Amino acid sequence: MSREDNDQVRRELRGFGETNLIGIIRGIINSTEDNDLEYLEIDGSTLAIKIDGLSLSTSRMPFMTYFDMGWKVMASVASDFLVKLSKPLYAVVSITMRNNSTIDEFREIVKGLGDGANYFGMKYLGGDLNEGLDDVIDVAAVGKPLVGIIGRNPRVGDTLVTKPLFGYTGLVFKLYYNNELNRWIDARAVKEGIEILRRPKPEMSMLDYLKQYRDCISASMDSSDGLGKVLWTMSIDGKVRISINELPISEDFLDSLSGIPGVNIEEVVFNGGEEFLPIFSIRRECVPEFERLGFKSFATVEEGSGVYFKDSILRYRGWDYFIGWAST
Repeated sequence: MSREDNDQVRRELRGFGETNLIGIIRGIINSTEDNDLEYLEIDGSTLAIKIDGLSLSTSRMPFMTYFDMGWKVMASVASDFLVKLSKPLYAVVSITMRNNSTIDEFREIVKGLGDGANYFGMKYLGGDLNEGLDDVIDVAAVGKPLVGIIGRNPRVGDTLVTKPLFGYTGLVFKLYYNNELNRWIDARAVKEGIEILRRPKPEMSMLDYLKQYRDCISASMDSSDGLGKVLWTMSIDGKVRISINELPISEDFLDSLSGIPGVNIEEVVFNGGEEFLPIFSIRRECVPEFERLGFKSFATVEEGSGVYFKDSILRYRGWDYFIGWAST
């Protein structure tokens, strides 16, 4: 085998990207659908299922406890159910830990999982325990779609709405990876971002209200991998152009940034992630109903392709495992 052939065989995942790897999976298992939830038909009933997980070595930031990590995985699963107007009911968990981890660390993870499950309305049934070279938590949940299946393909003419709470987590990520987090740890926006990252709380209470407006919604995703990735995924899957009219941020966030120099607001908004906020594509006439729940319209769906902000193509593409935060 030539060196060139050997390099081809040994091509690493690094740089290949999560999105491309998912394409390989779907090619092997012969699946054409990609959605935040998967659906099963059993004896005439539809069930929604989801699995999500994390490695503590890559996901745990210095301000996060082991309890936080257990809660965070349960929240990430709940968020995917919420955005598809589905109710999570039962969860099972696989925990892998290093043999030099402590009993207290193990207890904290399980407590975080248990409290998170209770908060989001799930029953934590138990699961699997393994020994490994890293601490890893995987949560699988099953529940019920309340209104049928919602995909990722926006309808031309729709408006995109979300909660105007972006920027906080992106700011923390940016400062952390620039080794400046400790310098600004007492800033109000940073404190808020840290709290969101430590204890995300998808609003499951919205389900009963939102299910009344299923006919308004053509597509939805949550912002776990960043708003940029959501918008690009919706554009590509739906074969539409998305034009961003304004940033989905609060006045509080803008005010709290005033003392932190050098922040690119577009970057921290679009290349954030882990806000676990729902993004819905809805009929324009439905906007007032969503505004009553605190949503804000921020983009329109048009014929064409690509994602645009201020008449320029959006360069931020959110988080992609094996690449990191992506920009064009």
